[in-house]
Amino acid sequence: MPVPDDLPSRFRESMMTRPLKRFAITPYRENYRLHMETEGGETFEAIASFEQLDLISEEIDRRLDADEDQELPSGMSG
Repeated sequence: MPVPDDLPSRFRESMMTRPLKRFAITPYRENYRLHMETEGGETFEAIASFEQLDLISEEIDRRLDADEDQELPSGMSG
């Protein structure tokens, strides 16, 4: 989704996508802490349950499988 042109610049910048430098998932109480850092040094943390991480994992697998399938020449299957 594009960033609207009429937003103040500080909001536009915070909504722009930045390259991911690293991420970590660590136990946090009965959940998990997701820590992400951009190449520019900005960090983001979120708490997620096991079920939420499982859904994230399933979506990543689906996306990567779909992308991999698109790279195969037509008529070939993995």
